[in-house]
Amino acid sequence: MRKTIVIIGSRGIPASYSGFETSIQETSIRLVNKGFDVVVHCRRNHYRVKKQSFNGVRLKHLPSIKSKFFDTITHTALSTVQIFFEKVDYVILYGIGNSIFIPFLRLRGVPVIAVVDGADWERAKWPFFAKKYLSVNRYFAVYFSSLYIVDNEKLALDYQQRFKRNPVYIPYGANQLSIYDSRFLGKYGLCERGYIIFIGRFVKEKGIDLLIQAFEQVTTDKKLVIVGGNETDKKYVQSLHSKGGNRIVFTGFIYGEEYESLLHKALFYVSASLLEGTSPSLLSAMAINGFALVSNLPENEEVLKGSCATFETGNVNQLAEKLRFYINAEDKIEIERERTKFIVKKYYSWDTITDKYVELLDHN
Repeated sequence: MRKTIVIIGSRGIPASYSGFETSIQETSIRLVNKGFDVVVHCRRNHYRVKKQSFNGVRLKHLPSIKSKFFDTITHTALSTVQIFFEKVDYVILYGIGNSIFIPFLRLRGVPVIAVVDGADWERAKWPFFAKKYLSVNRYFAVYFSSLYIVDNEKLALDYQQRFKRNPVYIPYGANQLSIYDSRFLGKYGLCERGYIIFIGRFVKEKGIDLLIQAFEQVTTDKKLVIVGGNETDKKYVQSLHSKGGNRIVFTGFIYGEEYESLLHKALFYVSASLLEGTSPSLLSAMAINGFALVSNLPENEEVLKGSCATFETGNVNQLAEKLRFYINAEDKIEIERERTKFIVKKYYSWDTITDKYVELLDHN
């Protein structure tokens, strides 16, 4: 008999937002192909078209209160109640802020696996009470789950030292494609290798303002393309737009083929992040483009594994210097691309990552 996995805590799939959703989409489809019955709980207000299934994965749309502070928790609360009325053999719960529900989920009598993200309680977007709430939720994830998963080795060590319970390390993955369409470039007035690109949410930890400052110091005919946005902090989005000159292109959120094509045709990916876990955007850049210039956070260096290039976190002048160098070093970048893509294939294949989930499920 096929065993049923119910996945809760995210916005749902098809993925169109963050690393969690992409990870759920890529692994759940593969878990179905390996013989599991997979159900993903989706937030009703995030999907205009409410599909019943997606590539073999069953979807269940539940309501939530759409706001910065209550969207996630109200949806997960309803998902927790729903778990008691449906067939389930395993529950996979995403997000540290949802961990308060784990003790209730354990009453269902099935294994509950918690997938925790990076140091979310340190993010500037959260007020004091929210940071406290997220910090306390770590205890529920660690001590009440059947096991908990982290996406980078530094975070794994931090949790093990603090809580004396070992996590399971499973990173995010990335897809390596072979065909990309150039027709999207004209939409933004771009040409192949004629721009560098950043992709991510517009939050202060991403250091987008630092990136803009550094790029403005560089004399070049290349453009800086900034992909992303923030639906809940339009004031910050407007402040970034006001800093951009005519060499900076803001695309808003883009997904799928358009996103992949813009990333592939860029000269390279760049990020000035001040705080990261395993960055899905960085992994995508490594897989699709092959070269990235990022801040030297331990989490980034872990992902790069000696490939690509870094600069000192928060150092605008050094970032400008590195931008200037690599914008004029296309031959060096081309040599590096193949090594980077080999690293992605070896360590970050979604097939390999799904196999790790299967192994966990078979032993719980």
